[in-house]
Amino acid sequence: MTDTRGRYEIGDTGFQLLSDGSLRSGGPGEEASSLDLLVASLVSCALNAFRQDFVEEGQPDRRVEIFARVERRLEGDYLGTLIMECFIDAVDGRGADDLVREYKKRCRIYNALKDSLPVVFVLHTPDSVPW
Repeated sequence: MTDTRGRYEIGDTGFQLLSDGSLRSGGPGEEASSLDLLVASLVSCALNAFRQDFVEEGQPDRRVEIFARVERRLEGDYLGTLIMECFIDAVDGRGADDLVREYKKRCRIYNALKDSLPVVFVLHTPDSVPW
């Protein structure tokens, strides 16, 4: 708890962060919300997988950028759909599809949330984008 109503300090010995309840729930809505933290967890797993999976020993990690957004209707209490726009260097379209399949197979957070927060991957690779 903090001195600000609806703002929470979350941490452990190695990190600390602030999280706010939404304006709808009476929080200040300025710091990361619980949905922001869920999305950040899914993106963090994807960054790790896309940068390192299937990379040969001794080869550098791939360059990866992910822009994520949640799309939802204002009415209703569902989480919405997470759109992850992924820019992955050094793989072709088929390789990117393989990375997504591996992510979906191994990411425990994705598998726990996939029915409540569907994820749509929009993949951009060097062969799909005129760099």
